[in-house]
Amino acid sequence: MAITRLSGTAMLGGLLYSAGLVLAIILVIYLEYRKISEQKSNDDEDAPIIFNYREVFGPLGLEFLILSLLLLWILPYGILVIAPIGLILSVLSPAGRIAWLQTKTPRVMVCLLLTCMIMLGSLAPIAQPKSPNSWGNPLLTENPNAPLWPASQQYTWVMAPSAGELNFEIIQSISIRTPHQLGIYGAASSSIDIATLLGLEQSRLHQAIELLDDELSFVRLNPEEILLVPIPNQETHRYVSNTHEIDEEIVIRQYELRSLSIGVSDDGVKVGEVFCAATSSWGGELQVLVIIRPLGHPDLTTDRYAEKYILDWLSA
Repeated sequence: MAITRLSGTAMLGGLLYSAGLVLAIILVIYLEYRKISEQKSNDDEDAPIIFNYREVFGPLGLEFLILSLLLLWILPYGILVIAPIGLILSVLSPAGRIAWLQTKTPRVMVCLLLTCMIMLGSLAPIAQPKSPNSWGNPLLTENPNAPLWPASQQYTWVMAPSAGELNFEIIQSISIRTPHQLGIYGAASSSIDIATLLGLEQSRLHQAIELLDDELSFVRLNPEEILLVPIPNQETHRYVSNTHEIDEEIVIRQYELRSLSIGVSDDGVKVGEVFCAATSSWGGELQVLVIIRPLGHPDLTTDRYAEKYILDWLSA
């Protein structure tokens, strides 16, 4: 049973995000109205102004924009699917190509303004990362290596529940905006896949690799020479706990952590594993838990899916 998450901060940010997109459309319509009004004034001040706002973007253009705003809250991958579909349909259709020629200026304007609003909306305030009380205060509450866009916050802990050099774990709890969609459907998996494709997780892990290097005495790790290799495995896992009242299947990913500065192979040498779990909230916000464990850590076999931490994190 999946739990639908509703964060007040996420919803407010999502509504402001949507409002900005609506304002962008209204602004273009207003500018077109002003343009027609000025032309009429120059030609004949007494002539009535004939303006149909629904035709500013061509046949069904305004309807498609409104539908797109709604689909941002519903469709997995959001704008990454909506924009290509709209462009392909308008190019393949003869009527669509004619409409582009007739309404090129307002269409280009609205595309540029919507892009600006998406960029700005992705910087809206977000909720604090989840921080279970049982974990204590985080060691670090920011990450200078994290991408500036979209908005994000990160807490970091170093957990050492028992003696032994390999028995520690580095945990990152991250709250991040999802600029491509505002709904929860497919948001977690799509966001992780996009981050992996663009290599965004590499810069965010820089801080964790430095901590990992501090904890290990028998090997030196260079954050600039670390490679993440996806481990083929299930992409969701069900977490159940009567104590925490949790029964939820969430998106997970696993990676090998390889050092390119050790050995002579281009693939590097495996020095640990990274476990990632993610949940999404309505309004375009992602909560991510990242666990970095060195090679030889006992939980790599006994607690493969990090249930002892994930259950605390889900109930926080």
